[in-house]
Amino acid sequence: MVRTVIPLGLTATCLLLSPAAGCRPRPADDEASIQKKKSLREKRTLDVMDQVSKAPDFRPPADSLLSEAQVKMYLAVRVRERKIRQAMSAVGDLADVATADLRAAQELGYNPKEYRWVRDRVLEAQLLAATRNLHQQVAQGRQSLVRTLEAEKKRTMDAAERAKLDRQIQDLQSDSGAAPDSDPAKELNARLLAKLRAISQDGGQ
Repeated sequence: MVRTVIPLGLTATCLLLSPAAGCRPRPADDEASIQKKKSLREKRTLDVMDQVSKAPDFRPPADSLLSEAQVKMYLAVRVRERKIRQAMSAVGDLADVATADLRAAQELGYNPKEYRWVRDRVLEAQLLAATRNLHQQVAQGRQSLVRTLEAEKKRTMDAAERAKLDRQIQDLQSDSGAAPDSDPAKELNARLLAKLRAISQDGGQ
């Protein structure tokens, strides 16, 4: 199934979309220009959510896989979102920061309903990666402790102490901990996110 980013107005930046996408000038994204936007002061959360509800429907792919264009959209929206949050803080408007990402998606010309789905998939992928990383760290710590106990066991001549160390080693080896559930879609989304985020950072984004 071909997945596309449905624009509402302006397309995203030429740095994040392919040349064939037909880039248009993006809105000014410096803090001063955002602060001067009338919509920043007058467009409240209810207004943003009303516009989101009226956006074209988005049908998620059955396999829940993200496309490169969608991940690039997410990264572009996050950059814009940070600038909007900074501008809101500067003018003392902190009540509507919760919808800053949806506002950013709209300003960049993306379908906010698609962005919201993409955001949820990204969060799932990040949670899976973080859980797996934590599991690996715990496993490495357990292996290190087992090696320490085995070395201590070799040094001691006391039979009771050796038996105690044996039980501790066996307990550590048997309690390996459950590995995070494998989800192919989340795995692939996590890899794609890491790949494109690295490319974006290398490019100075």
